[in-house]
Amino acid sequence: MSVLDYWKVFDLPRLQSDLDATASEIAKRQDESEISRRRLIEQSRDFKKTVPEESRKQVAPLLKSFQTEVDSLSRRSKAAETAFLNIYRKLADAPDPTAALEQVASHQRRIDHCRCSFDVVSSFQC
Repeated sequence: MSVLDYWKVFDLPRLQSDLDATASEIAKRQDESEISRRRLIEQSRDFKKTVPEESRKQVAPLLKSFQTEVDSLSRRSKAAETAFLNIYRKLADAPDPTAALEQVASHQRRIDHCRCSFDVVSSFQC
């Protein structure tokens, strides 16, 4: 597969459009997550206020385990989102090389044609 064919199949404009949609979706989910996190903090405070201390002590290890897991998932999510957004920023405005590669291929065909013509003319001069 030629470089030109590769970039035609790669379809950078479609990829950029898909990345735009994904970036918007990530931003939306981050906002939703922040709202959900605030709500969960408030529910946790209410729980501490309304549940007897003995019950709180019994569920504390379980809640701590959940909190640890949520924190771990949040870090992983943040790392993945950061990696995606770094790649997205680099590709978002990248020019599609297909037109330039097509132009290079066209020039190469003309050069090849001129070489053939030159070879034919040169062979008659001998």
